[in-house]
Amino acid sequence: MKKLTGVPSLDYLIGPVRPGWIVELYGWEQGVRLVLHHAIAEASKRGPVTVVHVQEFGGLDPYLLRRLVRFRRGYEDNILVARAFRLQDVPGLIREAVSTGSHTIIVSNPYLYAPRSWTSYDKLTPITSALKEASLHDRYVLVFNQSTRMGKGKFPEGGQFHHHTVHVIVRLVARARGLYATLVKHVARPVPRSITVPMSELEVGFRWDGQRHLLEYL
Repeated sequence: MKKLTGVPSLDYLIGPVRPGWIVELYGWEQGVRLVLHHAIAEASKRGPVTVVHVQEFGGLDPYLLRRLVRFRRGYEDNILVARAFRLQDVPGLIREAVSTGSHTIIVSNPYLYAPRSWTSYDKLTPITSALKEASLHDRYVLVFNQSTRMGKGKFPEGGQFHHHTVHVIVRLVARARGLYATLVKHVARPVPRSITVPMSELEVGFRWDGQRHLLEYL
């Protein structure tokens, strides 16, 4: 798989990956959300994609997503979105995403409702288990996560079980001219490795492809 997120620098950093792996990006919220939209649009080119979005409101911009899908020549009809409002809803929705036969499963912020204490992190085990089950079906599983609320927030949310389950982990940090991405974990490559993702790869441009400009009709 050469294009998993649709962002060239990130795909170079993440690769190689294969079906059945769980790939996670976490860190700066706005950067993670932007890459999420790119990844959904890119996945729509390969086949059906199910997005499990854990958020009470917002988080997904349908106008940006449609623009990216058209820019990448994807297919809007391939995208199915399911929203979870409670912690206990997340595992079931991930398993339902597997049953849809989607080629790619994208989970956004699965641990949003994580408890505030380490002693209660066992409540997150069903979510991590569902992600693991999804990866066993030779599908691409992408997780867009937040930084943990515990400690200094340098690690992804989810606890040790989650960290050991995921195959590839990338941390995103804000930079003046783009993103700074660090490969934190990779089962087939040495880490850490870092790369700067320029804003030119994250901005949404236009492809005229021979279409007439508006002024030509006036």
